[in-house]
Amino acid sequence: MSHSLVQAPAVPRQRRVVLAGRIIAFLGVLHLVSTAVMSSGHVSGWFTGEMWFPANGPTDLAPGQGAFWLVVGSFGLPLTCLGLLVDWIGRRGSVPPSFVAWMIGGWGTLGAVILIPSPFILTWVPAVMLLLAARRAA
Repeated sequence: MSHSLVQAPAVPRQRRVVLAGRIIAFLGVLHLVSTAVMSSGHVSGWFTGEMWFPANGPTDLAPGQGAFWLVVGSFGLPLTCLGLLVDWIGRRGSVPPSFVAWMIGGWGTLGAVILIPSPFILTWVPAVMLLLAARRAA
């Protein structure tokens, strides 16, 4: 008696969502790597207690403290995680809700208005891709 394997139908990937997720993750990783390189001279101070109870208070940061918030305490790691999550959702044939795209695009717009020049405006590339995917899925 021969047994044939019955496979469940494959869920079509949401290519636009997958690519948007990978772009978001890339932007997060790019931020982490570039700021880590720029801040490399301050990293050793992070592990000596320099970050504890800053003498100038939390609003007047020393360069090592600013470097920490630029790298470890930045949006880079959560942005990478969000991008990987969006990629994961897309590979499973789903589309994230459109508010995700609007929040990413709005955040990028605010950052671009405050900090010129900056790559913040690039967040609209994956945001538009997600909005188009959400519209198509509706």
